[in-house]
Parts: sequence; C-alpha cells; structure tokens
Amino acid sequence: MMHILPATVIVAGFLALAASMKRHQRDLLGRLLTHVQTRSTRMAGWFLLGIGWAVDAALLGPAMGTIVWCGELSLGAALTVTTLNWRTRRPSR
Repeated sequence: MMHILPATVIVAGFLALAASMKRHQRDLLGRLLTHVQTRSTRMAGWFLLGIGWAVDAALLGPAMGTIVWCGELSLGAALTVTTLNWRTRRPSR
C-alpha cells in the first residue's frame, strides 16, 4: 500500500518527460509546446522522479528505498511506454 504514492509520482514524472519530447507532445497533449513549456515539463519530470525517491527513502530508509525506487522506475517506465503505445495507436482501415 505504501508503494502507491511513489509509484504514481514516478509514472507522472515519466509522462512529463515523455511530454517534453516533441515526438510525443501531439499524441499526449494534442499540440506542440513552446520552448519554455517544454523545458518546464522536462524539469517537472525529473523533479517528480526525485520526489519518488525521497518518498521511498523516507518510508523505507535510503538503502532499501533506493532499491524499491529502482523497481518502481521500471514499473513506471513500462506503464509510460504502454500509455504511449495506446495513445498513438491509429485505427486500421
């Protein structure tokens, strides 16, 4: 149960990092972002990944928190890739 908050924050961080890439902006947001918005989104993504580590370290201690954080990073990356594949799927004709 204590993994839900950091895992959610990590998924949000990965989605923000994906949204900071021009390649994914139209698929996730429906439009292209300005340079300032792209940079802010990238910084927010890295910040959220760091917050995920801080929450895990606070709950489990720095050593075990880092190990659990690495597992949650893997889960977050997989969910982000799945979301991107789902959002970019085009209907076949």
